[in-house]
Amino acid sequence: MGGWNEEKDQGQSGINIDQVTDEIHQILHKRIDKLGVAYGIVREFSYHPEETSSWTISIEDSKTVLTLDILFKYMKQHRNLKDTLTHFMCDHFPYFT
Repeated sequence: MGGWNEEKDQGQSGINIDQVTDEIHQILHKRIDKLGVAYGIVREFSYHPEETSSWTISIEDSKTVLTLDILFKYMKQHRNLKDTLTHFMCDHFPYFT
């Protein structure tokens, strides 16, 4: 019984936002763990459909926020979630080369 919530979660693009946000969180942790530096990732989410998930990423003294809007802009160029996140991290943190 595909209900209203399922359709809302999938949005216009037909993807399951919860599944994607979980995958993003996992990929970020795996990529940053390999660096062997102090870091933190805080995932913020809301039950309000107007507010999307975001991640505040801190590595050493650097900090940035990744939103789904930013992610989708990167996805237009890279098409693959792992490559997209890698390029985002390279653009925002000097630890990624």
